[in-house]
Amino acid sequence: MLLFFMSWAYSVRLGGTHELARAALHLQRRHKVDLRPLTTYADRDVEDEDDRHQLDHAWQDAAPLATVCAAVAAALRSGDAELLELVEQHDALAARLDELAAMARWGAEQGTRVRLTFRLD
Repeated sequence: MLLFFMSWAYSVRLGGTHELARAALHLQRRHKVDLRPLTTYADRDVEDEDDRHQLDHAWQDAAPLATVCAAVAAALRSGDAELLELVEQHDALAARLDELAAMARWGAEQGTRVRLTFRLD
């Protein structure tokens, strides 16, 4: 669920038109949410040097990631009808963002950096 949203959020800069891309654009414009921490991620299965480079550069400060996750979750619960229509097929998104926000907040409290990775099976 999160990877799906994060991928479509990343696609906004490439002209993505999926409803989640449009939701990301709406979050940026209407709610002034900087989604960059959510679009910084990498495949954890390294197959070549490009993969290694992306994985090595996916580290980020935990606090901005916690902030963006909380902001998106709050926007999803704000009653914004246009946003809710765009994410209606993804009703668990806010809950997953809450979970990621909690993990990132813990990391920030520890003074650590975090890395969002995925694995496609």
